[in-house]
Amino acid sequence: MFARSLCALTLVFPAVVYADVEAPAEAEQNVQFPYVLKITATDNFHDLLEKNLDLARWQRERRVTREQLARLLDSVTESVSGLLATEGYFSPVVNAKLDESVQPAVVSLDVKAGEPSRVRDIDVNYMGAIDEDEVRVQRLFERREQTWSLPVGSIFKQSAWNDSKRRALSSLINRRYPAAKMIRSEASVDPQALTVDLSIDLDSGPAYTYGPLEVSGLSRFPEKLIRNNVEFHEGEEYRRKDLVDLQTDLQNLPHFSLVLVDVDLPENPPFIAPVKVTVQEAPLSKISTGLGYSTNTGVRGSFSYRYLNLMDRAWVFDSSLRLEQKEQALSAGITFPRFASGYEHRVYASYTREDIQSLAIDKWKTGVSRSSTSENIDRLIRLEYQIERSELNDGTVFDPQSLTAKYQWVRRNVDRLRNPRSGNVITLEGGGAIKGVLSDETFAQLYGRGVQYFPIGKKSVFVGRLELGQTFTKDVTNVPTDWLFRTGGSSSVRGYDYQSLGISLGGSTVPGRVLAVSSLEYQQPVYKDWLGAVFVDHGGVADEWKDWEGSTGVGVGARWVSPVGMIGIDVARGIEAKQFRVHFTMGVTF
Repeated sequence: MFARSLCALTLVFPAVVYADVEAPAEAEQNVQFPYVLKITATDNFHDLLEKNLDLARWQRERRVTREQLARLLDSVTESVSGLLATEGYFSPVVNAKLDESVQPAVVSLDVKAGEPSRVRDIDVNYMGAIDEDEVRVQRLFERREQTWSLPVGSIFKQSAWNDSKRRALSSLINRRYPAAKMIRSEASVDPQALTVDLSIDLDSGPAYTYGPLEVSGLSRFPEKLIRNNVEFHEGEEYRRKDLVDLQTDLQNLPHFSLVLVDVDLPENPPFIAPVKVTVQEAPLSKISTGLGYSTNTGVRGSFSYRYLNLMDRAWVFDSSLRLEQKEQALSAGITFPRFASGYEHRVYASYTREDIQSLAIDKWKTGVSRSSTSENIDRLIRLEYQIERSELNDGTVFDPQSLTAKYQWVRRNVDRLRNPRSGNVITLEGGGAIKGVLSDETFAQLYGRGVQYFPIGKKSVFVGRLELGQTFTKDVTNVPTDWLFRTGGSSSVRGYDYQSLGISLGGSTVPGRVLAVSSLEYQQPVYKDWLGAVFVDHGGVADEWKDWEGSTGVGVGARWVSPVGMIGIDVARGIEAKQFRVHFTMGVTF
């Protein structure tokens, strides 16, 4: 929301150059003069010079004349010195030579970078209202070692110098001092001592507190839809994170197609900054249709309808119909926007029919849920009533009912959601039912899943996944299948059909009480946004741990990091099943 230009002052000293170029004949001045550039450089600076020098660029253009080439050679010393100065080398020796005895001519550029200059001293001076905040100044100095990109003793680099100045200024702008600015920055070079002294002066400006919230752009939805998402109060000290979080939360609501959150910063006291929220409302109704294919459930078609202002209260009504070869589903629900408590509530009903691994299941569900999202943690509490009818291949029928309570906790701690390279995602769930309370059986379930990303080198990544679950009950026949386990297929054990790993009963594959699945995968970039992958999965389901036997799948795959997310295809062999299977996936499996 605030832009600041950071100036940099770097002193570059003359380099030594030896050039052997004859003046071109006047008749040759407008004739194209092709040449080949050969660069010899110390300290692996070849790529830097090849990418940025005009002498290299014009070689590729192949339209340069001999006169133009002579001018390029005259200025190559300055160009090389400027480039190496950004990497901390201020006294390079440059030797440029043109050889016209061969065709095309050869330009030899020899660069000896010399010794790098290192940071000797760092001086950050604060002025403005922050002078009265001794505790804050002390904390800024204590945290400088963590945020400063150029510690004492490190090789000077222009990119790190710019980053350090940006971080120093942001440390003020992000909290209490949004009008802070940099009034001076200097990098003083001593080429004889090979040192650089860094200094910056920062003016914090006044300390601001939040003023009243002003909302514009609403015509159909109540203002409390926005106010219920505001987690800061008038009179509190300004924090940029509050405004960023508010804008993100509002933009995630389906009610708005555009959200802008900003503050007015008065130049005179009292320094109270009104918060301005400007929104553009989305269309009230939305109809979506789709066609697709899943290696788990086959060809599918879908239809959905959403209305954003039920009862003129900004309640969201949604309904959907999904038809797949192995599964069909119909659902409807109402979502109540976030309350002032920070929670979102929903009521819903659904019907699902599936026939997978010779087990036909009809499910009727209705329930209420309460959810919240804070930082990188999602929480869900759900109360649900379910009636189920399942029929085995031999005609055996089970028809349990249950009133269940469930709690789910998900933490996403990754460097990026679309294509993670480091961090982890942890999912924990627990719940169950009590016999006699609209339930045919007492049961409890515990489930956990973890995915860990390990970066390898600059671009490769190693992914480990572990999934464990157990349902505690005496009579499994009176427990709905959603509270038991089957596995197999994409995102679980590849090389096996969808939910084919379970317990054989009555000619069908039925779910069991215990689950364990693990996976190891290595991803390597191969071309632009494409990655190759090799993996091994191992897992299975049983009725008791003593009977558990895992199945193994191994294979290779390709990943495309598309604008809409990760799209993957895997070819896997199920070792025990002695079969190959192809699996398609979309999105990162958390």
